Amino acid sequence: MTLLKDRMAATEQKLNALKEARKAADKARRKAYKESKADRARKLTLVGEAVLRRVERGEMDEAEFKQMMDEALPRPADRILFDLD
Repeated sequence: MTLLKDRMAATEQKLNALKEARKAADKARRKAYKESKADRARKLTLVGEAVLRRVERGEMDEAEFKQMMDEALPRPADRILFDLD
């Protein structure tokens, strides 16, 4: 009987270790996803700032910029920001 109990205890320990490892892996995956999402948002902001700076300095034609935004923005609220409608 003690052999059976020992095996069950060992199996239970292995199961708990696997559960903990799974929780740690899930947590790491969620953290990586959150960081990648934040990095993407930061990149979008920086690209937008760079493009707007070029338009302001005259390095990019404003008509070309408006055409680009006209093609890229389907939502009415976004189009209003750039006076496209």
